[in-house]
Order: sequence, then C-alpha cells, then structure tokens
Amino acid sequence: MRRNPGAIVGGTVVGLFVLLALAAPLVAPSGPTEVVGGLARTPPGPRAEHWFGLDEQGRDMFSRIVFGARLSLLVGFVSVLVGLSLGLVLGSVAGFVGGRIDSLIMRVMDLMLAFPQFLLAVGLITLLGPGLIQIMVAIGVVTVPQFARLLRGSVLAQREADYVLAARSLGTPSLRILLTHVLPNSIAPVIVLATLTMATAIIDVAGLSFLGLGPADPGLPEWGRMLADNASRLESGVHLVLFPGFAIVLLVLGINLVGDGLREALDPRLGR
Repeated sequence: MRRNPGAIVGGTVVGLFVLLALAAPLVAPSGPTEVVGGLARTPPGPRAEHWFGLDEQGRDMFSRIVFGARLSLLVGFVSVLVGLSLGLVLGSVAGFVGGRIDSLIMRVMDLMLAFPQFLLAVGLITLLGPGLIQIMVAIGVVTVPQFARLLRGSVLAQREADYVLAARSLGTPSLRILLTHVLPNSIAPVIVLATLTMATAIIDVAGLSFLGLGPADPGLPEWGRMLADNASRLESGVHLVLFPGFAIVLLVLGINLVGDGLREALDPRLGR
C-alpha cells in the first residue's frame, strides 16, 4: 500500500478524521451544544473566530463537525463489526458444512438481498425505534448477506485445497481446520469488503438522519441530521449545509481509497 498513491491519500484523510475525533475536546473551540452566539434568523458565516460559522442557535459549526466525526466513525465501525461478525459465522458454516445447512442459510441471505439495503434498514429502524444503537444494529444486519455470501464463496474455494485434505488425513478436527486453515486463507476479500462497507454505512446513517430516523437527541452533532435541519437554509446559510456535506464526502472518499488499496495489496492477481 506504500506504493499506492490513492491508498496513501485515503489513509491520510481517514487518519486525520480519527485524530480529530479522538482529540475533539482539544481541537474544538467549544462544545457541540454550547451556545457561543445569539439566535439569528440569518446565521453568520465563516469568520476568523468561527471558521465554519454559526448555526441558527448560535453554536459553532466547526466544533459540531469535529464532534460529529466521533459519531460517524463510531456508527460506521460498530455497524460493520455487527455485520462482519454475523456474516463470518453464517458464511463459514454454510461454506464448510454444506448440504441442507448451506441451502437454508443462503436462501435466507437471498431473501434479505431481495430488498434494497437502505429500505430494509428503514424498516428495521421503524420496527426497533429511532436511536443510535438501533441504527447501528439495523445497518449491521442489512450488511450480513454481503459478508456471508462472499465468505462462503472463499471457503468453498479453500475447502478442497490440498492442505485441507492433508489436515483431514492427519485426523485434525473439522472445527480446527476451519479456524486455523480455511478462514485465514479466505478472509482477505472480506476485509476489503468491510472497509468499503464502512463507507456505505456512514452514508446510510446520514441518509437515515436526513429522513428523521436518526438519533432521537436533536442536540447530537450528527452530520446527516445537520443537513436535514438546515436543508431549507441554502439561501440564508449555505455554510450550514456545505461543511457537513463536505465532511461526509471527504471521509467516505478516504475510506474508499483505503479499501481499494487494500484490495490491490491483498489480491495478488491485480499485481501492478
């Protein structure tokens, strides 16, 4: 990845957002809900003391975007972790065991894939109720079929390899073969998918918040909610929409570049 300019740029962007999220209390000039100005029908734009301007309630936009990086990264990471964990279990069992268990798991995954991912997430959040934890669970669940199907294909390709047959001939238990031999050689494409899915999860969170299905607390500095709350202010306060939208685009672009770099680094067929 050190020879991939795109991966270097993406890693730099993602690393910058991670540093901002970790050091938010030190970097941000005020708290995400702290009022530093008065109420204004026309929020003031960027200036020397407030780089990204103020919102209609007098809160510093730069501080809210910096603290919002925490939420976006947290939701993206936890959502992918939920989907990856369930997908690893289902995909490895389906590919390694085979038979009726494989057919049952894959038909359930096919049924979930029959619905658009975003609409399925909306349905789950409607069922579970709005909230940050519900969003992470919903987005994680709808990504399970992608991980399960990809890992199943990789496991099927490795299951009949010579080293697996040799381990079976030595009497190695099936569970140990799966965990120590098959999974380590099948996980590379899943890691790449997890990286790219994190970018999609961040976009989905912003979209759900834009539709009013985001975190219930209106004071949380979530980027999608900031876009939704200020969508009608494009003429009087374009900075209220410009900077949260730019933050989403920049973070997602960085994660996608890292994912592409990982794919090229882990797949020897891509080479140069």
